[in-house]
Amino acid sequence: MSEGLFADLVLLNGKVVMVDAENSIAEAVAVKNGLILDVGRSEEIKKFVGPGTRVIDLEGRTVLPGFIDSHTHPPSAGTRLFAVDLRSPPAKSIGEVLRRIKERAEKTPPGKWIRVSNYNDLKLVERRHITRWELDEVAPENPVFIAKETGHLYVVNSRALEIAGITKETPDPPGGKIDRDPETGEPTGLLYETAGALIMRHIPPYTVEEVKEGLRKVFRQFVEWGITTTHDAGADATSIRAYQEMLEEGEMPIRVLLMVRRDLLDHLTGLGIRSGFGNERLKIMSVKLMADGSGAGGSAAVYQPQHRGTKGLGIMVTPPEELKRLTVRAHEAGLRVSIHAIGDRAIDAALDAIEEAQRRRPVGDMRHRIEHCSLCTPRQMERIKRLGVVPSVSIGYMWGIGDDYLENFGPERARWLHPLRSMIDRGIIAAGNSDYAVSTGNPLIQIYEAVTRKTMTGRVVYAPEGISVTEAIRIYTWNGAYIGKEEDVKGSIEPGKYADMVVLDRDILAVPPEEIKDIKVLMTIVGGEIVYERKE
Repeated sequence: MSEGLFADLVLLNGKVVMVDAENSIAEAVAVKNGLILDVGRSEEIKKFVGPGTRVIDLEGRTVLPGFIDSHTHPPSAGTRLFAVDLRSPPAKSIGEVLRRIKERAEKTPPGKWIRVSNYNDLKLVERRHITRWELDEVAPENPVFIAKETGHLYVVNSRALEIAGITKETPDPPGGKIDRDPETGEPTGLLYETAGALIMRHIPPYTVEEVKEGLRKVFRQFVEWGITTTHDAGADATSIRAYQEMLEEGEMPIRVLLMVRRDLLDHLTGLGIRSGFGNERLKIMSVKLMADGSGAGGSAAVYQPQHRGTKGLGIMVTPPEELKRLTVRAHEAGLRVSIHAIGDRAIDAALDAIEEAQRRRPVGDMRHRIEHCSLCTPRQMERIKRLGVVPSVSIGYMWGIGDDYLENFGPERARWLHPLRSMIDRGIIAAGNSDYAVSTGNPLIQIYEAVTRKTMTGRVVYAPEGISVTEAIRIYTWNGAYIGKEEDVKGSIEPGKYADMVVLDRDILAVPPEEIKDIKVLMTIVGGEIVYERKE
């Protein structure tokens, strides 16, 4: 064999789960120039070993295609690291929450904003929201802005309300709600959905350098989890700039597809940019639109009242007619849409918008997306299949906020929460996601959830919607590639595709389901380059 055909990297003596059409299992992989050169038996692949080939003996370990998390928020996850972290656990009570905010206030100059992240009232022993007046006691000289871990609900103190000019006379903004004291009508400090923007517009934005600093930490975590591609579900101008600079500086260890925020739609159409613009590391995938609110916070748009938050039919963040207008505009410009829709009423609105776009201008294989697709009924699944829509299902919610979802929707509707079994049986190609940092970004925990349907506390959310381990692996590999319109270059270990792979510390196809969440990634390979190696 000529030296030009020798591989750069060869993995031997393993269990290579190819995730091809036949679910084939191989022993070895050869990689050259960042691509899979060949896959097969170890004795066959050894022919590609030359003087400069790096050879790794897997010693029987399992190899999977690199994980694809099809809906995350890397920039906001990274900048949350600058905020007071109220993740529960370890935060357990309102007293502990207030103590942490007081500690930050004592170190913060008067008048400077205090940002707080990962708050969840349901995980505090009191199971109620903090009020503006409690925050006033621990941070009287600083405006405080608390974001719930889902990012759809906020709590602020009186100083923040004053800066924003929010009083008892302030009307609820379109797509949002200001919580008020039932006796006095005074704002309690609790804000739903777009009402949070009344405050956020007064908070100094993070700089490009701060976003990059956060992204570096997030990327280090992603490669440790075996994530080789992610779909950023809310890219704004600052984060896009940060990604570009990191790409130029060689600091993009993984691949990122962008769902660009709706306020940039005019810019994209004005420049004539279509979905797919970019390169193998960073590209524009779609325009992100918001149909409704949060399933954990009770602001999802539904047909029957919820048991959390406003305890009603939820909030349409974008009115249905406006959702149609934006979808049609993006569609006609060659831009896919990714529509956040959690409640059944919101999913219908998203499907109505996509159907209207296709009616006006039929385009084959457009693959418009529904993000989260949480409360999805059989009637809606039939429409999804007929319209060629690809859901990015937030099965990752089961672990961190599955109990919140159960409480909010109740046991009857829980039957149709993230119904992957029903989708697969109908021939729908759905991918899985974590919505990180809303829930854990570890794909192995998410695969565990897809199989067992268990929450962090051990409750089972309608077990019959569980899927097999092989199917769960596929939704985080090939299916993730498919809904990104990249199945021709990634998602499986086949010749000609990107050499994106992970090596696991045990056989995911052989261990008991309860062990799946405990599996560790030993090595992450992106484009033939080892970007993470676990230190024993």
